[in-house]
Amino acid sequence: MKKSTIFLVTVAAVLAIGLRLIEGPMHNFSAMGALAVLCGAVIRPTWLGLLIPLAARLLTDSVLELRTGHGWYGSILFDYAAYVFSFGIGRMIRPQRAVSALGAGLLAAISFFVVSNVGVWCLPHEGMYLYPRTIAGLMDCFTQALPFAQGTFLGDIGFTLAFFGAMNLLPGILTNTESANVKRNNAGLQALPKSPEAH
Repeated sequence: MKKSTIFLVTVAAVLAIGLRLIEGPMHNFSAMGALAVLCGAVIRPTWLGLLIPLAARLLTDSVLELRTGHGWYGSILFDYAAYVFSFGIGRMIRPQRAVSALGAGLLAAISFFVVSNVGVWCLPHEGMYLYPRTIAGLMDCFTQALPFAQGTFLGDIGFTLAFFGAMNLLPGILTNTESANVKRNNAGLQALPKSPEAH
């Protein structure tokens, strides 16, 4: 694995861990989903790429459990499953394209919102079900979760864009094929005549 890849993933992991352990002004503002997307895109083999975001989440859950007694809860495995989805999203995107990074961050946020809240709806919390296990109960669960979703969406989208933006700036992270594609695209853009409106 290239040093630039190790550096970027390490910085992303430290940031993701730090944001979960500090008490910020916004609920659920985190880089965990973006870390999972990044690992899916750049870390090989697959088991190592999955291990990094899951281990980061496990570490922070353990610290929060020791600190507050609320790090572990009934539906926690659904959260971990959502990061596996985000990892898979990272596998499918083309990281040199900003629009793909934006889409990946959005899909990661949506998948975490849906999967984690399905877990809250269908599993008991401290021995009690929080919502009726009906469609109406599920919709109520989603509705009650909306105020907490803002941080998830801002964090996943913003940090995914930031991580992939940094990836394109650091040398050696893109594969040879991807680098060649970027060079061809840049060459094609330079060959196009400028329009009179271009500044």
